[in-house]
Amino acid sequence: MNRHAIWIIRLSLVAAFFLMWEIAVRSHVIDPLLAPPPSQAIIAAGGLLGDSIIRQNIWATLGRVATAFAIGAPAAILVGFVVGESRRLDRWLGPIIRFALNIPQSIFLPIFLLMFGIGFAQKVAFGVTHVFFVLAVTTIAAVHSIPRELVAASRSFGASTAQIYWKVYTPAMLPTILTGLRLAMIFNVGSVLLAEMYSSRDGIGVLLFGWSEAGKVLEATAMILLLGVATVAFNEAIRVWETRLGGWRLSA
Repeated sequence: MNRHAIWIIRLSLVAAFFLMWEIAVRSHVIDPLLAPPPSQAIIAAGGLLGDSIIRQNIWATLGRVATAFAIGAPAAILVGFVVGESRRLDRWLGPIIRFALNIPQSIFLPIFLLMFGIGFAQKVAFGVTHVFFVLAVTTIAAVHSIPRELVAASRSFGASTAQIYWKVYTPAMLPTILTGLRLAMIFNVGSVLLAEMYSSRDGIGVLLFGWSEAGKVLEATAMILLLGVATVAFNEAIRVWETRLGGWRLSA
């Protein structure tokens, strides 16, 4: 199945979902007060983007999300690689990192509030922890997935350590790490929004919390649609990057 056919199927499924949603609301199978029709939500989303105050809140959240990802992702990949490559570090630190990933980090949000206040640093630090542990565990798994026979064969042909890391490790680890990047971004966005809802003066989380308190379901639904579009765009950007690197992985 070619790429165009896959896109057609995806768009058809999305269109079918929105159509069923629209019909369910219009026929009062779903209460319009609980879930407005998507046609109204899409129009409302355009109105939100046209509001300068809403845009300021959106940019505030995007800045926090981007900063947390820029800090957490490289650190996680570096730590995950070092831990995964060393048996001793993996024996001692690996279980700790995996254990930290399984703890609901939302319970530590009050601690972040005490440490960093309610400003920019608190949201970024909370986002960094979510990015770090997800991607670190993924990177450790990527290192462990590399066939040791392939590494041994490369050494037998005289490959240097740098060549092995570049020609063997990187192509083999790339698909798993890209998957980890997608997951890390989802956790990142969710954590920043949660931190904003908990304590913030601005941001999408503040808007969503305020709208839910005021019963403004249409505005909240419209913002959720915008978040969904942004998440899909990020995932597709990673997918395109992975596709473009496919030839390099094969040649390596």
